[in-house]
Amino acid sequence: MTATAAAQARATRQRNRLEREDFDHVFDLRPTDFVVVGFLGLVQAGALAAFVVLTRRVIESLTPTGVGNAAVQAYEGGLRDTAILGGLGVLIGAARALEFTRAERAGYEVVRRLRMDMYAHLQRMRPEHLRHRARGGLLLRLTGDLSMLRMWLSRGLLEGISAAIVLTVGLGVVFWLDLWMGLAVVCVLALGAAMSLGFGRSMREATRTMRRRRSLLMGNIDEQLNTVRVSQVSGRTAGEYARLSRQNDSLTRALCRVAALRGQLRGLAAGASLVSVAAVLAVGVVGVRRGTTTMPEVIACALLARYLARPVRTLGLAHDYWHRGLVSRQKVLDFLVSSSRHPREDDLEPLTVRGGRIEFVDVTVPGALRGFSAVADRGELVAVTGPSGSGKSTLLGILARLVEPASGDVVIDGQRLADTAPSSVGPMMGVSSPDLPLLRGTVRRNVTYAAQRASDAEVQRVVKGLGLDESLARHGHHGLSDWVTEGGANLSAGDRQLVSLARAMMGTPRILLLDEPMTGLDATSRSLVREALLRHRGTVLMVTQDPDALSLADSVWVLDPDEPATVLTGEEYRDRLWRTRSARNTRWPAAGL
Repeated sequence: MTATAAAQARATRQRNRLEREDFDHVFDLRPTDFVVVGFLGLVQAGALAAFVVLTRRVIESLTPTGVGNAAVQAYEGGLRDTAILGGLGVLIGAARALEFTRAERAGYEVVRRLRMDMYAHLQRMRPEHLRHRARGGLLLRLTGDLSMLRMWLSRGLLEGISAAIVLTVGLGVVFWLDLWMGLAVVCVLALGAAMSLGFGRSMREATRTMRRRRSLLMGNIDEQLNTVRVSQVSGRTAGEYARLSRQNDSLTRALCRVAALRGQLRGLAAGASLVSVAAVLAVGVVGVRRGTTTMPEVIACALLARYLARPVRTLGLAHDYWHRGLVSRQKVLDFLVSSSRHPREDDLEPLTVRGGRIEFVDVTVPGALRGFSAVADRGELVAVTGPSGSGKSTLLGILARLVEPASGDVVIDGQRLADTAPSSVGPMMGVSSPDLPLLRGTVRRNVTYAAQRASDAEVQRVVKGLGLDESLARHGHHGLSDWVTEGGANLSAGDRQLVSLARAMMGTPRILLLDEPMTGLDATSRSLVREALLRHRGTVLMVTQDPDALSLADSVWVLDPDEPATVLTGEEYRDRLWRTRSARNTRWPAAGL
């Protein structure tokens, strides 16, 4: 590795570290959550201590030590104590319910903030940032990972704090009642904790394996849901079934491995709590025989040791939640610090399009454009054409801020596009592309998605101008209130294209970016779209290979991956096209004639 590469690697690691530190706060619980849960833990611990002490006194009152008034007073005192025991039981139950509710709510609040931060980050990611990410993995980040984090924060951390308080106070009461019984409980619980920690590394590795296999399975299922017709028409249904079956079996084995480890952790927690009761009884038997303790103390200690099963089990599960939450936290953090556009737009001016003049100045995008320069005057209809891979769609992506050029400038009405806030670009432009699918919802929601304040008159103007209403009616739909499934799968290809064009043209944006706008349209629809484009009051950049669409252009930009781009007027392009076709149609006379 060269010195420059090493320096770049160090700079990247330093930047990632700083970015991680910036995002650490999103995982934080509020201080009030710790205070409230800790207070409720103290309430439970205090009530439990009083419950045990009163239990010992009630048991002692079962053996009368006097007669007459003394016996009556002992009897009445026992009844009062049992009533207090009932109240303490209600108090412990209420505190436990409030603790659970508060802990769960706190976890949900952190997940809510995280999910919105992750979604905001996703919105800032450009296509090149998402190109190598599986959708299954992204879904796992936004769902499964956040659930694991919530479990750790709510049931592992917060409830673990309360459980630790109850366990500490409970052990203190046991030691107060009898030193040896307290030592017996501590020894058993310490042994269980040590054995539980021994599963840590295995649990982390098993969790990572399970997550990786779940991500692959989710990605495959997501792909199959969108491409099931491809496998059907290609005769690959059996092969895809076998592939999914292998992934499903692999995930099941990983889940069973995790379940086995989790079962062992839960078994250790449950076993330790019950063995501690047995240890208390064993020490109590010896103590009663030697006269160093009494039967009420043994029963009280056994009761307390049994109650401590819940906090012990909670702490045991916290260990499980911690391992899974640690892996999920790392994955979420990796996503949050991954590449995206800079989130701070406060210092950038919004894009303001007045006339729609667009100027490309020596723009370069590796693998697509090289030193491209051209100007589209306000109100001009520009057709962009050329062979596949020449950068036509990339050109539109640059204007829509979906692609950032490596060098060069794009200037719109005197503003450098790079100096404007990315979020301000969308409202200024209408975009239609095969890469921008329709959304689930009504037809009206789709056509007004980019211009939600469009009036009914504006909606009708665009819809009727494109002939969308008549096209929908011809295909059995009832108008703008009809439902559109994900991606417009329940619409014909032509109707999908018309809805996409209506979405782009709604509100008459000053700049209109169209990628193959005539695709899938019949002759009637093509004619209406041509008329709508000619009527549009704004600058239009249209990527197309279609001769009908090219014939509309005021100027034509001809791109070539190996040659500099050629900028022609519409007349020049049509003249060149006519000469080319004439040359192809020339018939040479037969030899000898």
